[in-house]
Amino acid sequence: NHLKPIVHIDDSVFNGLYAPWQDALVVKLLGKNIGFQAIKDCLTRIWKLVAGFDILDIGNHFYMVKFDTTEDRQKVIDGGPWMIFYHYLTVQTWTPDFISPTTKIDKTMVWVCFPGLNLIYYDESILLALARAIGTLIKVDSNTLDVRRERFARIYVQIDLNKPVVGKVGLKGYWYKVEYEGLHRICSSCGCYGHLARECPTLAKTPMMVPN
Repeated sequence: NHLKPIVHIDDSVFNGLYAPWQDALVVKLLGKNIGFQAIKDCLTRIWKLVAGFDILDIGNHFYMVKFDTTEDRQKVIDGGPWMIFYHYLTVQTWTPDFISPTTKIDKTMVWVCFPGLNLIYYDESILLALARAIGTLIKVDSNTLDVRRERFARIYVQIDLNKPVVGKVGLKGYWYKVEYEGLHRICSSCGCYGHLARECPTLAKTPMMVPN
């Protein structure tokens, strides 16, 4: 098709183009769009890196970040969760097949709270079981493990954004509410993240009344 030509690049050329970016990270603010300078200033403030970094706008509100030192890069990978304006910053390693217009954030790590959880359940094995009902446990808040915060238990989990988020978990005959910090657009109809009930695509349209 002469209107849609395909360009072929030799692998040796491609490998040379890939090399300067192989240690870059790709970041995106989940659920909120802000300008280039604003996100650069925010990253500088929250990361507090020893050396510098370069940031590039690669479209669709994704940004590629290159670090001056491997230590700073590792700090960003390991040091989360990072939040800007109470929204999570997603961080992923860059790969050569990354295409910003078609890339969708499928998973994110999020702090989850269980208000009113019985204090006897502030145990790592119980919290692990609760986490498995929601996603994958990353870590438990130190205040929860040390029982220094009694009003709620708090864990850090990875969740699948393609699935409805869990609203309640049952334990010993009681249903505990699950609260997600920093996730602002959870549909009360289908339970999925990314839209509100009035925008839910699963809601059946109300049939129009045809007058006699």
